[in-house]
Amino acid sequence: MKIKTELLKDHIISFINDRIEDFVINADEIANSKAISILGKIQQIIQNEEYKDFDVVEEIVCLFEANGLNCGGRHDF
Repeated sequence: MKIKTELLKDHIISFINDRIEDFVINADEIANSKAISILGKIQQIIQNEEYKDFDVVEEIVCLFEANGLNCGGRHDF
């Protein structure tokens, strides 16, 4: 756990929330479009016959990381 980072994130979130008025965001629209995009990229990776199985997993992990998604420590080598 990175305590300083977590505290900084909380401070930034509070700072932004305190200063934005009438801010409306469609979270479903953003999440769905990003999720659909990531799924399409995963599909392309899986369909690429040039990749070996390990390479497929590595590419998917890199895609997750590039989109701020944590893959945990299982693939940390």
